[in-house]
Amino acid sequence: MEEKKLKSYRCTLCGFIYKGEELPDDYVCPICGASKDMFEEVDDE
Repeated sequence: MEEKKLKSYRCTLCGFIYKGEELPDDYVCPICGASKDMFEEVDDE
């Protein structure tokens, strides 16, 4: 059984890291309120 790898997305405004399979379209940063388009995928390794 293959394990799903969680991805990490960083808010480019405040640096908050979201971990999940995919960033939801309506996601809002809980720290600064930035929308999904202000996040970038980062390598977790």
